[in-house]
Amino acid sequence: MHTRLSPRFSTSSRGWLVAASLLASMLLLVSGALLAPISTANAGEWVQRTCHFNSEVLGTEGWEGTDNNGYTLAPREFCEEGGGFAVFAAPADDDEPYAGQLWTYKPPHGSTIAGGTLNASLTARNGRAYVEAPGSSPSVPLLVCEYGSCEHKEGKVTLPAGASQVTVAALCLPVEETGKPYVCHGPETEQNPDVFSAEAEVTDPEILLSTTATPKGSGFTGTLLRESVSGTATLDFTATDAGPGVYQVRVKIDGQQVLAETPNTNNGKCAVAGTSGSVPVFNYAQPCPTETAVRAEVPTASVTDGAHALDIEVEDAAGNVSTVYTGTVTTLNHAIATSVAPPERGPCNGNPCEETGKLTATAGEHRTFDRALKRSALTLTGRLTTPTGAPIKDAQVKLLQQIVGSATTTQTATATTTANGSWSLKAPAGPSRLLRVAFYSHTLDTVAAATLDFHENVSAIVSIHAPRHVRIGQFFTFEGQLTGGYIPPGGEEVQVQIRYGGRWRELQLVNANSKGKWKYRYAFTLEPGTKWAFRAIAVRNGSYPFTSHESPTIHVAVRR
Repeated sequence: MHTRLSPRFSTSSRGWLVAASLLASMLLLVSGALLAPISTANAGEWVQRTCHFNSEVLGTEGWEGTDNNGYTLAPREFCEEGGGFAVFAAPADDDEPYAGQLWTYKPPHGSTIAGGTLNASLTARNGRAYVEAPGSSPSVPLLVCEYGSCEHKEGKVTLPAGASQVTVAALCLPVEETGKPYVCHGPETEQNPDVFSAEAEVTDPEILLSTTATPKGSGFTGTLLRESVSGTATLDFTATDAGPGVYQVRVKIDGQQVLAETPNTNNGKCAVAGTSGSVPVFNYAQPCPTETAVRAEVPTASVTDGAHALDIEVEDAAGNVSTVYTGTVTTLNHAIATSVAPPERGPCNGNPCEETGKLTATAGEHRTFDRALKRSALTLTGRLTTPTGAPIKDAQVKLLQQIVGSATTTQTATATTTANGSWSLKAPAGPSRLLRVAFYSHTLDTVAAATLDFHENVSAIVSIHAPRHVRIGQFFTFEGQLTGGYIPPGGEEVQVQIRYGGRWRELQLVNANSKGKWKYRYAFTLEPGTKWAFRAIAVRNGSYPFTSHESPTIHVAVRR
């Protein structure tokens, strides 16, 4: 008799489980500025590696282990030990046919599986183990081992293009018995009670993904877009991509590339980990940010004076390239500058009157900081000086705010510099954002002569509540609240997690409504007399302006 090691997670009826069993038995598992791109490459490709590859421990994004009808062991992964994803069929005292486990990989939003490989090891002592790619044509197992015709099989599996997912499964097979026409039996004996009916393990998955998503850009500002520029010019805009994310921004003058950079490394995820053939490899399902603010310093000193064609390109992680801006830039790097300000610029802002300035933060003040929502209001201080260090007094400086996930910049505060050029600006409480201190040389200028950026990362507040005691088989409700507002249209995802096997594991993704409230129904069908730990985590996405944060842990005890 096997010891049950995991609770049964149930959100559906027994009828669904029976249908799932029948499907498993059949092995058929179905599952100015131009604000839009003006030129786009063909569909791009990239490779995602997961779990463990060439002795390197990687993430598990895209894969999900599930239990179907009659599991006694939850699907496990051994990536940190140098192994892979494993599934087992060990029905023991469970009489449901086609009991087993599944690991499933689903491509990220906006992409499709275009190919790839993985190594599989299958064993069938009294069951069936297989690897399948539903959605391909034809939809048949890529590698299968079934009791009666195969004991063990292993090898490299080539994934077909067009598959909707990749499935790795181990199932027990039904055996007729007197009084019980369909009983799942394992090969366990008194001497060896833990031998599985079927096992499947996958290592070194390398999945080729394809997307037709095209990068876009909006909100173009900066000194590069002035009537004339010289030296190093600035360019600010928001880049977006509905596929694997914004990888690189390029600026071209007369077709010659003068700047190429990655605007946001996405905490190191947006870095090419090599190539597979000629295709770039990343270790994450969403390697680069789907939306990011771009601040580029564009050199123009080597460009001859005069009018030139200006093109701005954005490339995503799959190699799709869009020209998001096309226009003209006039450079005056060698002309004699005039000291007379146009009358439409208004009076000078500060004393002395300077075309450029320098904004510095007070010594010891961080430029990037993490804060809780209740402590997100803060005061920023610093000095305004000329490029040579002389103070600029009686100048107005502005505090601008751009909330993460938004392309809109708003003014939140102003201050006037003192005799030594010092200033103090108070930002109201808010979500994660860019806080930009800006100095304008003249009162009517629309392009800042100096800026100083601060990045505030604000953690979400999420709660979770549930009954302290529940009965086995009885549905109960988890519920909670996301605090702070700014819920994007369509809601915001909250991840409910269970503490199992010494680790926190995802139980369900739940959508919070526009008011931040969420609910999730759940029932235990195993493990009476056990107490389980749960928590909720606010899941950060491109339009929710808070960093991920977990709730306090709660405990639920299971009674008969």
